[in-house]
Amino acid sequence: QMVENKELKKENVRLEAENVQLTIENQELKHDKNYLDLIMRSKALLTISQIAQDYGMSGKAMNKQLADMGIQYSINGQWILYAKYKDCGYVSSRSIDITRADGRPDVVLHTEWTQAGRRFLYEELKKRGIIPMLERD
Repeated sequence: QMVENKELKKENVRLEAENVQLTIENQELKHDKNYLDLIMRSKALLTISQIAQDYGMSGKAMNKQLADMGIQYSINGQWILYAKYKDCGYVSSRSIDITRADGRPDVVLHTEWTQAGRRFLYEELKKRGIIPMLERD
């Protein structure tokens, strides 16, 4: 009976540890779900500054982070996705009419992120331990 008691205690300790682990995983999934729900509810295009704000970063810092991660590069002042991400529906380019300092009109291209792109960034950033403010404790 003493041996049986020891085995039961061991099993109880193992189950308690497993329960703690499952509780932690459940909390992590709830955090993910909240942020992803927010993303999937919206159909709007977003600037990098809007996405960066979710992470407590500036648009400039986020663009640099994504460049360091091999997701995008800058050409003529516009951020372009590398070929492997180009046709995934993550971004949209928009022309913006501007007036140069000398008064002449011009057009600049501006990259905006789709909700699919926002989710892609979420997954890629999370792999590197970068999570949105909403998920931080």
